[in-house]
Amino acid sequence: MARKTVTLYIDDRSIRLMQTSGKNAQIWASASLEPGLIEDGIVIDEEKVVSRIIRLLADNRIKTKQVILGLSGLRSLTLAMDLPQLPDNLLAEAIMRECARLLPVPLDELYVSWVTIPSPKKRVRAFAAAIPRNTTDNLLKVLHRAGLTPYMMDIKPLALARLVNETSAVIVDVQAREYDIAIIRDGVPQPIRSIPLPAEGLSWQEKLSMLRDDLVRTMEFYDSNNPENPIAPEMPVHVSGELADEPEACKALSAELGRPVLPLLLPFRYPHELRQNRYAINAGLALKVVSPGGKLTSPLAKLDTLPPAYQPKSFSLTRVLMLTGAVVACSIIILLAALVQIGSSNISEASTQLATMTADLERKMEQRRELTVALNRAESSLSAFVAALESLDTHRETYNEVLQVATGLLPDSVVFREINHDSGTVTLEVDTPVETLVLDYGRSLQRNDLFSEVTILKMNRLDETMRFMLILRVKD
Repeated sequence: MARKTVTLYIDDRSIRLMQTSGKNAQIWASASLEPGLIEDGIVIDEEKVVSRIIRLLADNRIKTKQVILGLSGLRSLTLAMDLPQLPDNLLAEAIMRECARLLPVPLDELYVSWVTIPSPKKRVRAFAAAIPRNTTDNLLKVLHRAGLTPYMMDIKPLALARLVNETSAVIVDVQAREYDIAIIRDGVPQPIRSIPLPAEGLSWQEKLSMLRDDLVRTMEFYDSNNPENPIAPEMPVHVSGELADEPEACKALSAELGRPVLPLLLPFRYPHELRQNRYAINAGLALKVVSPGGKLTSPLAKLDTLPPAYQPKSFSLTRVLMLTGAVVACSIIILLAALVQIGSSNISEASTQLATMTADLERKMEQRRELTVALNRAESSLSAFVAALESLDTHRETYNEVLQVATGLLPDSVVFREINHDSGTVTLEVDTPVETLVLDYGRSLQRNDLFSEVTILKMNRLDETMRFMLILRVKD
């Protein structure tokens, strides 16, 4: 019998439920949430939200308490990074240091999850997803009050990316309070943008105008950072959510973009009455554990954004066998000890002395192992420190040249806010009222022989200006 999987997606205005079994969508249902129950991802009225969740499960006869949870992508951050080849015991620390350096929010305010993805030899490529701690803790608390135990979690853009049976794609999802844009390249979403709508009840003409501008801006942003591999003119835009239910809006968007606009399709068998676009997020969540067939294996298949503190404890057969073996061994030792006591008190004394000597020997061996581990760590730290000093001395002149080039090419209306460098990477943060100047600035830097790669990492609107972060990779 195929395993049943229950997914739950919660945003500010709805709760959506889907149960799948193998290739079949069995149960789907939703409950609307009036304004004031959840705002900006934070549950305001816990009692009512808990009651809605319990009622939704009961009305649809969902008995399982284990679910895969989906969250909105608002205020979540994603980051693809390239690192030099590192030993396994240093990889996690290096990735977290890179996140701390590049993400605009302190790590103590985020839950960060990451996986490594295929990359050229002598390089390590990783993808990280960071979600706010306060919204995550708040929602997980509500689910536990409703009697549910999430065993996996994901943000909406990553769930939707699993539905596209292609390694490269453009995805747009429109919901009541926000819309998401994701560009997929080699199976990895980069970049992802989750944008709140300024108000509810906007007409489709108003929504479409905003969406079109942001979609064009995001595709231009991607092309400027990937001039060797731009988005193909014939690549379609896959849509889900409310937009997929508006054929005229899709047709208008297709005409303005000059490329096909197609609905995201669920890789499950489902009856005609199922509004598949409304439950696309749930289907993407289900693909974390099921494969209905025909799906490409995503490099992010193993990424789970559920914080470790909330993850269920895994069952270990090896541990059970070890415990069983220990019990059997203890039973044998007790039996032998009883026989020895019956045979001779001298043998008993000898056994006691032997046990003491064995314990002393084990303690000394454990101390030796601890000393060996400490020595290895000290040697690794010393090597890293020496390498850092050598790198600093080697690249001092290079960074002076980088600073001259970066300031020399800076347009008049672009203002430096901050510049940092670390291990062959220079990070620039600039403000400008005209975003195209930053794209021109990035292209000028890319044409300079000093840099192997120029990336515009993120852009945020601040009143009348736009703030950009640029990452410059200095040639070896």
